[in-house]
Amino acid sequence: MIRCVVESVRLYEEKHFVNLMDDSGAALPIWIGPDTAAAIQSAVSGTRNERPLTHDLLLSTFEKLGVRVARVGITGFVPFADPSHGGVFYATLYLERGSERIEVDSRPSDAIALAVRTGAPIDVDDAIFAKGSVKPAR
Repeated sequence: MIRCVVESVRLYEEKHFVNLMDDSGAALPIWIGPDTAAAIQSAVSGTRNERPLTHDLLLSTFEKLGVRVARVGITGFVPFADPSHGGVFYATLYLERGSERIEVDSRPSDAIALAVRTGAPIDVDDAIFAKGSVKPAR
């Protein structure tokens, strides 16, 4: 797994994506919906909302149940029939409650939104990152 951080949330041709960057500067773009893009961007910028957003509500629930987000992983990718149109990423939340370890299937955008809010690490499967990442211009 490759450790990444959220480099940016961007808009391209009216579609949102989040760039996950490794320590070499290579970035993996993941297309996301506008609501989750706003949730990730607000967490990255430290903006507080008057009322809890969905991810804030989920984290409050985790806290009440004694669960913490240990890390998130981008764990799968299935290309569309026409690979030029991309594909679907899969993610896993790695949760802990005491000594208990819990894995939960997640959309990558939701996993990233939770990671940014909690400071949990974001790990990307090596093969997925190698195939989908864009290297920095030299």
